[in-house]
Amino acid sequence: MIRALVLFAAVYLVIIAQEFLPALPFFANARLLLVPVVFCYGALWLPFPAMLGFALWSGLLSDLADMHVAGDRVEIGLGWTMLFYVLAGTVLQAWRDAFAGGRWEIHALASGVLTLLLQAGRYAMVCLRRESFHFDSTIFWHIAGPALAALFVAPLFYFFFRLWPGAFRTGTPRGRRLTP
Repeated sequence: MIRALVLFAAVYLVIIAQEFLPALPFFANARLLLVPVVFCYGALWLPFPAMLGFALWSGLLSDLADMHVAGDRVEIGLGWTMLFYVLAGTVLQAWRDAFAGGRWEIHALASGVLTLLLQAGRYAMVCLRRESFHFDSTIFWHIAGPALAALFVAPLFYFFFRLWPGAFRTGTPRGRRLTP
């Protein structure tokens, strides 16, 4: 329970932290996105009902932090990231048992893919609202750069939460007996 509350607070803290992180100059000044990394860890660690709440919380805070308004139009609306995180978390629940067995690479790969899909979806949404499509190397690195950065930052989050007391319990779960 405490660990779930820490994950909910971590989403809020990484949204604040990523505003103060510098741009990545080797990725055409793309920004480092930490929320998908924390979300992937929570989606792989939390049970399904708690993951749904965590997805809604992560999506709501991400949408509020990244709402893009141009003139009198909202280009990236409120709520689509929540839906994206719910769908992604539902898919990630399939690898929950392997993740609990210590497979850290699942978290790293999921963080990279999730960040890539999130950035590509945001770009597609802006293109559809503006009714124009422009793609060059800067846009490529603004989509792929945060995904590559998330791929390398994810193991740090994994091992930080792995050191947390009671991270993965071994033995008999509470409430179950070994003998009939």
